[in-house]
Amino acid sequence: MTAFSISRVFRFNDGNTGAAQISVFPEEAPKGENDLEIRIKHFTEIENFGFLGFVLAHELSGKKKQKVRTLSTLNVEDAEVQGLIVNLREAALSNETLGDELLDVDINWEHFVASTNDKLIPGDPLKVSDAPLQRKIDALDELSEALVGEINQRSQEHTASRKRSKRLAQTLIIVAAVAALIVWALVAR
Repeated sequence: MTAFSISRVFRFNDGNTGAAQISVFPEEAPKGENDLEIRIKHFTEIENFGFLGFVLAHELSGKKKQKVRTLSTLNVEDAEVQGLIVNLREAALSNETLGDELLDVDINWEHFVASTNDKLIPGDPLKVSDAPLQRKIDALDELSEALVGEINQRSQEHTASRKRSKRLAQTLIIVAAVAALIVWALVAR
């Protein structure tokens, strides 16, 4: 959680693995005194979600490129966004490029939400009355969540790899120390 708990989107370390993770995007509307306040808090959470994922992806760095596995079965109702998904399925992306793609998609999602306040449905401020626009917003939401899911998965793998490397280094140090002791014992005879 964040210190002020203003946003329900946050970064944390997995309690079991220690891997940095981005929280799941909340599906329910944030609390607010009126529809516009709720909508503003929602697009603030969208912005935080994408930015946190972008930062984590860049922290993972690395030049290794891999497919975005979380897109393998993702299908959305907006044709343009579905086309992006199909293209991304075929691409092998480094962690940093994945973060860049997330930021691009997430900013689009945020801007579609932020620029449609005049179309919000009273009493349901996360939805707009324009059905094609709502499909676009929902599709960008789903794509952003899938990209953050991939970043979280890569963070788990990165952490596990670092732990294996650390264990290997510790084992090599122990083996070298034992070998030195054996040589010393043989020489001392």
